[in-house]
Amino acid sequence: MILSKAKFKFKQLIIILLLIITLPTWAGNIFDGDNYFLQKQYDLALKEYMTAAEVGNPRACYQLGVIYYHGLGTKIDNFKALIWFSLAADHSYENATEIVDEILANVPAEKKEKVIKLVKTFQKSFGKKSIDSKYYPELLTKNINHKINFGDKKDLEKVDVSIDDYFDMDLSTAENLDEDSFDDPFVDDDLEGSPKLQDNSNQDNYNRLLNGPYFLIADYDIAPDGSIRNISPIQSLGMPERALYNLAMTSLPKPQFLNRGVHFVNRSYLGVASYDKFRVRKEHKRLYFRIRRMADKLAKSDLPQDDYKRAMLLMNFPWLSQETGEVDKLLKNAAEQGHNLAKYEYGLKLYREQQDIKQAIYWLSAATKQGNSQAQYRLARILLDSPWVVNDDEKALFWLEAATKQKHQHAKLKLAEIRLLAKNHKLHDVDNAVRYLNELSHELENNPQYHYLQAMAHVKMEPRKLSEAVNYIRAAIELGEDYHWDVIPWQQQLKKWTSGGTVTIQEL
Repeated sequence: MILSKAKFKFKQLIIILLLIITLPTWAGNIFDGDNYFLQKQYDLALKEYMTAAEVGNPRACYQLGVIYYHGLGTKIDNFKALIWFSLAADHSYENATEIVDEILANVPAEKKEKVIKLVKTFQKSFGKKSIDSKYYPELLTKNINHKINFGDKKDLEKVDVSIDDYFDMDLSTAENLDEDSFDDPFVDDDLEGSPKLQDNSNQDNYNRLLNGPYFLIADYDIAPDGSIRNISPIQSLGMPERALYNLAMTSLPKPQFLNRGVHFVNRSYLGVASYDKFRVRKEHKRLYFRIRRMADKLAKSDLPQDDYKRAMLLMNFPWLSQETGEVDKLLKNAAEQGHNLAKYEYGLKLYREQQDIKQAIYWLSAATKQGNSQAQYRLARILLDSPWVVNDDEKALFWLEAATKQKHQHAKLKLAEIRLLAKNHKLHDVDNAVRYLNELSHELENNPQYHYLQAMAHVKMEPRKLSEAVNYIRAAIELGEDYHWDVIPWQQQLKKWTSGGTVTIQEL
């Protein structure tokens, strides 16, 4: 029954939240490789490690060294082991340097010089410096000390993102609803089409729950026009659909860097996540004390995973007692000890708050090496849009493709855009762009950018379908105006296609 589930979700909120922030939400090569290795499926582990090593994951390099050194699932090959351990050593990973020295010590004197030369050749082509140059952002040192402003504000913390809660009831009211009055709509993805919701009494109770308490933390892109785009719920409980819609309809002060519009990223805390200490204690007393107990318990641990959990609690519930800078300290400590999620959260926090852009990009890059699809998408957007790095479509394309393989829908949409509209025409691939867009047709049917890209795809495909392109761009303009996007460029494009908007171009 839906109400019994609602009770459980809010009474057990902190436990569920901790589970969410502890488990990876992606399937990265390094994790797959480690799982295969533990299961002694060394052929599969080798394949995954090779993919992760391609982007400079030091653990993958180290594990490849182990596989070849011990002949796990393959023949013993000390030279290959030496190469992979040397690449891990280039990242100062664990005891890789000592292993390299040990292997070299056993090389016959007459061959040692040649072997060392070959190792250096591999390091030059596949070492950290080469990998960084191939895949990762190059900082623009002249811009690094300048910040993005938001209207007359210097940072987004001073910009209030307020979303109407539309609360018709508090949690106690929700708990007292008759659980037998309607069934659980969570089992049906198409809620509006569910026959169980057609009964008026059922629909009324469903609406009451929809308008009830929810917990939502969401990341999103801010466009140069101040519109909020590409919302990604990071954590959510209850039914935050209305809040997500309202967030998409919200406009923020335009982000500007040296007097020009730029893209940026932000995170918002909505519903119960936005409550202050007194409201949480008043309306959700059990939750309040559970959060406090959990934070106190985590504070007594020295484990990196517990540092990460406590950091996330302090960040998600800022009313918890904490020292200045404690969140950063905990995340940094966990990241430095190899905690994968901490690397992403620390890097993103530094970037959002414009504290240390160099370190932000360092940790976000480190997270991409672990297969984090959110980090891959964010790094791609940094490569495309950030005023602090050399913008590079080709590098961005690599990370968008990596995130797309993990079903990151916003990465797939951006990938379609590059394949259609990149300034470098060598990156154009209309057929694949059309495929990506068609795969997103249900997920992003209300996204203005999706319709605009469909319009451009229909213009560029062979044969061209100009009347369909016009229909798509009109839909993009209408939706864009609803979401307060700047659609003037699209209107100008439509005018070119339709001789002022009055005559629709026919197919040639």
